[in-house]
Amino acid sequence: MRISTSQIFSQSLNQMNTALNDVAELNMMESTQKKINRPSDDPAGIANIMNLNAYDQSLSGYMDNCGTATDSLDLADQALMQVSENIIAAMELAEQGSTETYTDEQLQMMALEMESYLDSILAISNTQMGADSLFAGDDLGNNAYEMGLGVTLPNDSLNDANFASMTGEIDSTVHVQFSEPGVIGTDEIDYQYSTDNGQTWTTATLAAGDTTIDVGTAQIEFTTGTPVTAADGNGNGTEFYLREAAHYTGSDTAMSVAISENTNVDMTTVGSTVFGGVDPTTNMPYTEPNLFETLSDCIVYMETGNQDAVAACLDDLRDAHENVETGSANVGARENKISYTEQSLGLIREVTTNSISREEDANATQLIVELEQANYVYEAVLRSTADIMKMSILNYI
Repeated sequence: MRISTSQIFSQSLNQMNTALNDVAELNMMESTQKKINRPSDDPAGIANIMNLNAYDQSLSGYMDNCGTATDSLDLADQALMQVSENIIAAMELAEQGSTETYTDEQLQMMALEMESYLDSILAISNTQMGADSLFAGDDLGNNAYEMGLGVTLPNDSLNDANFASMTGEIDSTVHVQFSEPGVIGTDEIDYQYSTDNGQTWTTATLAAGDTTIDVGTAQIEFTTGTPVTAADGNGNGTEFYLREAAHYTGSDTAMSVAISENTNVDMTTVGSTVFGGVDPTTNMPYTEPNLFETLSDCIVYMETGNQDAVAACLDDLRDAHENVETGSANVGARENKISYTEQSLGLIREVTTNSISREEDANATQLIVELEQANYVYEAVLRSTADIMKMSILNYI
């Protein structure tokens, strides 16, 4: 078979290109330290790598959620510890106020101290992690609590359901008494109120058919058909105290985040389940134990020198303290759950990273050997091609 000069040149060029391509491929692998640099290198391998990278990114997202939730829960745990300390101090104060060894003036001073504990716990209940409220459920952008109005009922002549709404503002506790019996919404009824603990009284009349009474700068609307009796000043009859109350303005559902494929955890807490307070949508206090309402009632009873009622508040404070401790334990349990999950995710991610490495990373030792071989082959092709190119018919004469 006759081999033409053009065939020699063509075959030589193909051999040089093939050898050079092998060298270039191995040089790229050496520079990137990866054996798969483009989909065409290994279509099946690149598909596995893409799946593993996607899974690794999902693990990274879960671990980020774990970190965020841990930070929030850790701060909430510290906040609840401070609340517990305040409650213990409030219980000690209530215990002193229930011993009947203090004058009315001293009890009023205790009431001021009790207000400081209430203010402190209110501030703690509005703790934020950055711009997110920790005790407002999933309503992250708002405070969990705001101060509004509430009532303390010294006897059973009224109940919370008799109050439809309370609006306006007060500077101090307002003592309200009805002066005659009747049915609100039907009868004309005289009443009186005092803003200085009974030293002076202001009289007024609720018109027949009306359900709202004015007590200075505040208004109280009763439910139609509420019966009242005349107060005699000795604890009998219809009377109550209008005072400030903590209204829960957060959500009834906690903010939940995914910390693994099948596991969610609440990173915030529904404050009403821990601190109580008043539900602004119904104007009704949350079920007992209700920390904020107990503190507010205790302040009123200290202001009015009702030591027996202060003693009753002490028992309620103990229950509220246990409830806060339970809430703190719940936060701690969530922290532990996240910690264990985060450790598991770390191990899984380590395995995933190793799998990606085995799939795409080059063997450095083997790569060096192959590169040396490719360079040797390329140089051999160049030498042989050069020798062939220099041959002519004269070499055979």
